[in-house]
Amino acid sequence: MKKKKVLIHGTADSLQKFFADAVSRDFEIVALLSEENLSSNFEVFTTQNLPQFVYGLVDGIIITDAVENKDLIGYFLSKLEPRKIILWNAKEGWCTLNASDEDGTKVIYFCGLAFHICNEADEKSFNRIKRYLKTQRRVKNWDPQRYPVVLAETFKKRRGKPLDFNKMTLFTEKLNWLKIFDATPLKSLLADKYLVRYWVAKKIGAQYLIPLLGVWNDFDDINFDLLPDQFVLKCNHGSNMNIIVRDKKSLDLRNAREKINGWLAVDYGAQRNLELHYSRIDRKIIAEKFMANGDAPDLIDYKFGCFNGNVLYCKATTERSNFIRCTYFDMNWKPMNFNRNDHPRSDHPEKIPPPKNFELMKRLAATLAEGFAFVRVDFYEIEGKIYFGEMTFTPGAGNFSYKSEGTDEYLGSLLKLPDATPPPQL
Repeated sequence: MKKKKVLIHGTADSLQKFFADAVSRDFEIVALLSEENLSSNFEVFTTQNLPQFVYGLVDGIIITDAVENKDLIGYFLSKLEPRKIILWNAKEGWCTLNASDEDGTKVIYFCGLAFHICNEADEKSFNRIKRYLKTQRRVKNWDPQRYPVVLAETFKKRRGKPLDFNKMTLFTEKLNWLKIFDATPLKSLLADKYLVRYWVAKKIGAQYLIPLLGVWNDFDDINFDLLPDQFVLKCNHGSNMNIIVRDKKSLDLRNAREKINGWLAVDYGAQRNLELHYSRIDRKIIAEKFMANGDAPDLIDYKFGCFNGNVLYCKATTERSNFIRCTYFDMNWKPMNFNRNDHPRSDHPEKIPPPKNFELMKRLAATLAEGFAFVRVDFYEIEGKIYFGEMTFTPGAGNFSYKSEGTDEYLGSLLKLPDATPPPQL
């Protein structure tokens, strides 16, 4: 995403604190606004002598000292639309500006984003983005030496057991190690849901790709008239950032815009899970063809677990419309006793048939997994054809557990870690 051009308003103290905050790197500063005499590399204006045309050239104004100053906020609201008024303070980081739309709908402005709150789902969506952005601000200020400490704390909180990076035996422990000590640029490229397409086309062939309908940097660049009645919109840089459009006429464009703009603001790697390889991804919006397998209500997702280039299991993900079931099969399609706490296995694994192209899927997964200590390679089988889903290097961020005794230990024994690389600075 390109940096937003902004004006910064504040006192000498509040401006100094903002520039010391890692989030300041996300913006292109056009000018400073302050009533004080400041020594700065930027040109400093007051609200009275700033040329009016400048307001039309910037994407917003960050007010660092005006959370309770309604007069100042009102002044800038007369110059800019509410979405462009961004409130920040040293204690909380980003702050909300509440208002109402013409029809009385509650609108929350936050970090240059607008969220219309019409129902509980809208509230939940806004709170998710708010949580991401507030966490992002904290994480970007951490020294990379703190990363192992944070992951150990999170692991103990969620799993009830310590995580010692010098004594790892569990699969989930090693996944946490990989998040910070193997966050390579190549992983960033392959976790990018757009750029990975080029890799897949080169390695196994473009015939395995779900047809791409478009790619954009900004939601307002999308010409929906050119899209079919059914499609999938998604962001390329994280997880659970999808909008499945089954009927274009019923798509709420305002709601979709606000969701996607919120997702684009999120650095998915700069979160407490520290999946650092996501941070390098240049965030975009893509549209793919809506895929259906006849009258089946859900697609089965075939997820191949690949350890040091060897395909060792296939996890069939079923019943997405109800409660997701994840059933593991070995390379002869015999059910395995693996069972995760968050996604239990099917009650009737014998009723899940192997994909018709199972042998070819295994070979394709091995080709894509070559050279990686661990990667999960996902495929679909639709109308007898194989389609690539994604490559996931740290599933569940390593913060899950197994119901089946010994599974974490067994998979951990199969995963041979590569040499460590220095964690990137977020």
